[in-house]
Amino acid sequence: MSSTPKMPLDQELAAAVAIVRVGLDRIRDAATRTEDVAPHIAALRALYDQSDTEAGVLAAVADVIGTISTSLTEVGHAESQSAVELLDEAQAYAQDSTGERIYRALEKLAPLLVCKECGQQKPDVKVMPDPFTEALAPERDDHELMPLCHDCATARFEES
Repeated sequence: MSSTPKMPLDQELAAAVAIVRVGLDRIRDAATRTEDVAPHIAALRALYDQSDTEAGVLAAVADVIGTISTSLTEVGHAESQSAVELLDEAQAYAQDSTGERIYRALEKLAPLLVCKECGQQKPDVKVMPDPFTEALAPERDDHELMPLCHDCATARFEES
């Protein structure tokens, strides 16, 4: 069975763009539906997370640009070389330059996180899936994201 789409290229790309926009709208909504800083930080990490630079929206965008650039190189048109060079730069900017700025913003926001359990503002507070529900139902992917310090995260996990 062929995986070739049964719609014209312009419609296929328009549908793909619409899907991406829906995902980005969900990230924006998750961040901005509250004045709490934790969802803002979680949404920014969904775009770019320094601890896992291959995950996130920017990595996906950079990957698509890189794949298109590689494909153009393999096509072998001499005229496309300058376009390939620009695409290679765009790939680097998408993930590295933009990602670095998001990382620096996250560093500035991190001290504003307050642990949901103990209510303290600590440097080790991280936004994470609830360790309690994650331990009880690891197959679920809809665990509440919550800001927890290391001690409270460990305690919630041990309670499960």
